[in-house]
Amino acid sequence: MGTKIDFIGFSDDCRVEGKVDLEDARLADLLNGNTSIVVHDVTLVSTRDGHTQAFKKLEISRDELDIVVASGPRGDPKRRLATKPNGVAMRLGPYCAEGFMHAPPTANPVRGFSHRPAMVAVTDAVLEYDFCDEPKSEWFRTLLINRDLAVSLRTVSSPAGIQPGAA
Repeated sequence: MGTKIDFIGFSDDCRVEGKVDLEDARLADLLNGNTSIVVHDVTLVSTRDGHTQAFKKLEISRDELDIVVASGPRGDPKRRLATKPNGVAMRLGPYCAEGFMHAPPTANPVRGFSHRPAMVAVTDAVLEYDFCDEPKSEWFRTLLINRDLAVSLRTVSSPAGIQPGAA
């Protein structure tokens, strides 16, 4: 059993909050290495009407998660590569996200998107969606975007008016 870390994910119709056992170096590694994860002490919050539902334990398929908020350790610093932040905007189901996707300095982040792991990190990200028919906008240091569920992806010069590392 690994270290328990906070978990926040977004599916098409709800926000999933709870704890996961981190059995890998990072949450991204756990999600990329498994087709489903078990979330403990779960609260589902409907984005349509705000009602909640609680579960002691819930297994969630990665294919049901549009976006996951990165939490826990960042992984081994020795394995990090030099990258350049590229502004991107994308749509995933009912969500719009803007932020910075990191790629090698000469790589095109949009062209190489399909060759990345299932969950792709976007930093300094703004997530926009409707909650109870009201627009909601939230900033996160890092979001893990489900590449397979992205409907659109494009580069932008300055996502949501932020500069990389500005927060």
